[in-house]
Amino acid sequence: MPSSIFLRTTGTLLIAFLTFAILILASVAHFTIIPLARSAGDDLAALMLLSARSWTEIPPQARGDFNDRLYRNHGLHITERTEAIPPGDKLPLPYLEFVEQSLSRRAGFDLPLQPQMREGEQWFWADLSFGGQSLRIGFPLDRVETRHVEGVLAVGIITVLLVLVTSVFMAGRTTRRIRLLSAAVADVTHGQLPEPLPEKGAHEVRTLARNFNHMAQEVRDLLANRTTLLAGISHDLRTPLTRMRLSLEMLREVQDPKLIDGLCKDLEVMDRIIGQTLALSRDLEMREEKTVDLVALVEQVAADAGRTDADIRLSRVARICLRQINPLALQRVLSNLVENAVRYGEGKPVDVLLECAPTVVIHVMDRGPGIPAEQLEAVFRPFHRLDSSRSAQTGGSGLGLAITRQLANANGWSVTLHAREGGGTEARVLLPADQGRKSRA
Repeated sequence: MPSSIFLRTTGTLLIAFLTFAILILASVAHFTIIPLARSAGDDLAALMLLSARSWTEIPPQARGDFNDRLYRNHGLHITERTEAIPPGDKLPLPYLEFVEQSLSRRAGFDLPLQPQMREGEQWFWADLSFGGQSLRIGFPLDRVETRHVEGVLAVGIITVLLVLVTSVFMAGRTTRRIRLLSAAVADVTHGQLPEPLPEKGAHEVRTLARNFNHMAQEVRDLLANRTTLLAGISHDLRTPLTRMRLSLEMLREVQDPKLIDGLCKDLEVMDRIIGQTLALSRDLEMREEKTVDLVALVEQVAADAGRTDADIRLSRVARICLRQINPLALQRVLSNLVENAVRYGEGKPVDVLLECAPTVVIHVMDRGPGIPAEQLEAVFRPFHRLDSSRSAQTGGSGLGLAITRQLANANGWSVTLHAREGGGTEARVLLPADQGRKSRA
């Protein structure tokens, strides 16, 4: 098979169209042309016998005019038989065989058609005897000849042209879009970010283009997050490293317990940043799913947060809510949201609400100062903090919400932040409905 889609499509269409044309021609020939040829051959045989009989019954002086009219109107010619015609080859057309069969049937004996060249023209003759006269009646090949070779060639040429036009129209458009997709994939492979593909054409092509554009956008976001992540890690690690270097220089002169404590705290900060980065990488790779009771999972997250003296109030609308999910990823998402709500909730209770509808919605709500509307999406970027300082004393490392969003996207969930009525922030985690859901109120 050719390697090109265009050539494969053209070859397949050519074979299909030619097969279709052959089958149609065979069907038309069998059910229409051959019966018509038999009927026409029978009519010609009857006309030849009737003309020969009439020729013997008219006066000899009128036979010349009769012959002229017979040839002019019906393409037949009658003459007296003088000598036998040598046997010729097989009749060249099936129609002539039908005429011969009909003549023999009507005459009651074998009455073959004999070919003869007359004045450079092919004729076919039948020898008859009427009223004691031996006659020879015949017709030229032009009277019954068909242009079957030209017809077959015309059908073949039309089929080939139709196939080429169809291939250019169908395969050409498809291959052009595939080439665009291939070029875009090559750009992504080489680290470039291609322009979005046009989402038009057949349903499958539109779906493919839409999925590729979505994938390309995710790659853009991933690269942007990776760049921000690396820059943030570099920035956040440089500060404790600088303090540690300064402390070590000072420890050469005097051993100060406060300096040693500072070194330990800086090491803890560095360890936390590295641990969060490794955890994100590990959680993105782990995609193991199993059936989990979300009620129990949310209760476990709330209980873990409560061990830190945080006030967590849990509400649920179902006693059991089963879903096929990645439990470790969802537990980390909820833990990050609850931890964030506790950190910025100013010591007030944090409310967690589980709704087990066709679409699961988990609400994590605090009564903190809230987040400005223009910052509700920005806070999901790595190392983005609402305060201008990057001090770990006023907040976390800036990775919690970024990890939460990326884990949710990787598992097909969505995480959004909203201003809570009455003050504070509400985080919502949406898990789409699936066929295996089970809930009991």
